[in-house]
Formats: sequence, C-alpha cells, structure tokens
Amino acid sequence: MQGVERYKVRLLPHSDEWKEEFEEARKQLKEIFGDNIDDIQHVGSTSISGIYAKPILDIAVVLKSFENMNVDGMKIAGYDYCGAQNEEKDRYLFVLRGEGQISLRHIHCYEPNNLDFYYVTHFRDYLNSHEDYAKEYSDLKISLAEQYPEDRFAYTDKKEGFIRMIYQKIDPEKYNRNVIK
Repeated sequence: MQGVERYKVRLLPHSDEWKEEFEEARKQLKEIFGDNIDDIQHVGSTSISGIYAKPILDIAVVLKSFENMNVDGMKIAGYDYCGAQNEEKDRYLFVLRGEGQISLRHIHCYEPNNLDFYYVTHFRDYLNSHEDYAKEYSDLKISLAEQYPEDRFAYTDKKEGFIRMIYQKIDPEKYNRNVIK
C-alpha cells in the first residue's frame, strides 16, 4: 500500500493489489485478535471495483468484545492506537503508518450488531453492484481531491451527502429510524 500523508488527499486508480494487501492484513489481524474476531471485511473505496481511492486500506473488524481487544498486540505490530472514534465508544481505530506519518491502513473495530459496520459494508456492496453510482462517487472524489488536496477533513465532509444518499437506498426504513454518525 502506498499510503497518503496525514490530513492530505491523494487518489489513485483502482488496483487489484489492494485485495491482495487486504488478505495479508486479514491474516495478521486474525493472529493478533485470535478468537475474539467475529468478522473482518475490506471496506472503503479500495474495496470498490473501478473507482479512484486514497491508497489507504480500510478494514472493518467485528470483535466479540472490546474488553478483549488486543491493543498491545496491535501496537507491537506497528499500529497506532487512536482510541474510541465517537462518544458512544462503539468504534475504535488503529492506524498503521509508514515513514513521514503516511497512513497505510485504518483498522476500524466494532462490536457485534453495530449500525456503522452494517452501513460501511453495505455501501461497498451497493456500489460494487451499481456501476453508475460507483462512477458518480469516483467522479465526486476526483473533483473534491482537486479542490481540497491539503484538507482531508473538507474532502470527507463534502462526500457526506452522496454517502447518505446511498445509505437511504440500502435500507430506507432502517436509515430513517436511526441517525448515522
């Protein structure tokens, strides 16, 4: 994985190597988390065929319990522990960085039945099965990357409307009953 400098935006055309990188990472995560794993999924733009993406591997891991999350094992493997990513403390993040603080992998950890995990995996599946929306998302990402090459927060914020639109298509009833954070 080539990675991206912290807080910057850089996109590359889709690469089949990203799937291979995911398989390597999956093996490593299974060794670290062991029988505490319920599921491991490749998510984010690198998991969507044919679209431009930041060359950072996003992986969603469902753990049976956060209490048994092997933080030390992840640190030994070179990951930075970034802690809880929201007030509910229902999603934790680890980041593998290369030289110069380049982000290579983002490991998002969830407990079972997490709504965010549901949406990130179904978002991937929806775009992989709807080429027209995948192209629209890729075009949006390219445009935003050109506008905000030094501001990953603005880039991410500006994608939110498209992402919410797809979430509504995935499961309108569930989406309307729940606020996605």
